[in-house]
Amino acid sequence: MKVKEVADLVGISVRTLHHYDEIGLLTPEKTTDSGYRIYSDRNLETLQQILFFRELGFPLKKLKRS
Repeated sequence: MKVKEVADLVGISVRTLHHYDEIGLLTPEKTTDSGYRIYSDRNLETLQQILFFRELGFPLKKLKRS
């Protein structure tokens, strides 16, 4: 799935997904030659975990170390 599709599916912004990629928290499965981020089912599972722990108040730095 492309970044916009994932953002719409889970209800977060595209910028949030870009930020997660930039800090190495959620790296897309692949990036196309044109620069589109493509997320796999495994990425979506990881994102679901990230959002769950964020909801519980865990800081991103702590999630990245896990």
